Amino acid sequence: MKCIDIHHIGIWVDDMDEMIAFLTQTLGLRLATREPRGAAGSGERALFHLGDNQIIEILSEPNVQPRPDFPVHPVGHVTGISHLCLRVIDLPAWEMKLNSTKYPITKRWPDDGYAYTGMGSLRVLWFTGPSGVGFELFEFKGEKSL
Repeated sequence: MKCIDIHHIGIWVDDMDEMIAFLTQTLGLRLATREPRGAAGSGERALFHLGDNQIIEILSEPNVQPRPDFPVHPVGHVTGISHLCLRVIDLPAWEMKLNSTKYPITKRWPDDGYAYTGMGSLRVLWFTGPSGVGFELFEFKGEKSL
């Protein structure tokens, strides 16, 4: 018996239209389905397929509660999932794109170049997106377009 992989990540949002617009228009993800939750309850469910059976599930319902107000990782820690990390290519271009949105970058690491970690040389941006969801964009040095 073993765990094979992560099938999907589920994220509750208070504005389905805003999150779908953000994920498709800002992050360039592909909306696969959007439908009522049906037997699972009121509200909607939208799925974004990222490839290799990776799925982000966005959920809404009329009485969803707002996320507690706390900083996105790495500043300030609370239990639970703090952010959704996406591996990207060309982090400076992503930074420019995000700077043109209403979702400001909260931290950049390192300040310049790449930092060496146990995972390799990388650079990272953190920001808060729609519904207060924390995001991290992560780039490895030398990684080229897939």
